[in-house]
Amino acid sequence: MTQWSEINPRERSGGLQAAVRRQTRPGEFRYTFVHEELEIDDPALDSTGRYFASPRDYGFTIRGFEGGKTAWARDFSNGTMLVVNADAQSHVLSPKTPSRILFMSTEGAVLQDTGASVRTSQHVPELATVRLTLTATVDLNGLSQEMARAQLMRLVDRAVLGAQGAAGDGVRILEHAFDSAAVVSRETPGSSNTDFSQLLDL
Repeated sequence: MTQWSEINPRERSGGLQAAVRRQTRPGEFRYTFVHEELEIDDPALDSTGRYFASPRDYGFTIRGFEGGKTAWARDFSNGTMLVVNADAQSHVLSPKTPSRILFMSTEGAVLQDTGASVRTSQHVPELATVRLTLTATVDLNGLSQEMARAQLMRLVDRAVLGAQGAAGDGVRILEHAFDSAAVVSRETPGSSNTDFSQLLDL
């Protein structure tokens, strides 16, 4: 973890705005602040979040840190936000590479480092295709068999979509599709109402 000790520490003035910790996705958070009624989480981009901008436009100034490092910095009532290049060594930014945004508590603890998040997300996934065959007996409840088939597909689809964004230690579903869906006759044998079989495509 890169240490950030300011060469010329300054007194934190009163009346500072507080940065807000926002959840961006399950298990991930970003510190944001309000600028001209817009919430900003990357001071190296303009208010649309698409174009390169100078952190100076958001009230950041260049500060020096031990080890020869420099950073764009702005104090908040609950900490300090730093904007540096991808190597976390300089305030000199490039529109070709994402900037690294850090947020430190008033005690100096690093609460956010977008560079660490990027490194974590760069792992190479080990992919496998799993095919499930689902047979379900349903009460039509006045619906046609085709309506029942479509309704069951929607239920399964919602469950899988919910799992795609869920955080946890299990597998992460990247994409899914239905191979086929058909209504079978009531005489189809089955030992239970719902039968799953799994095949792993190698």
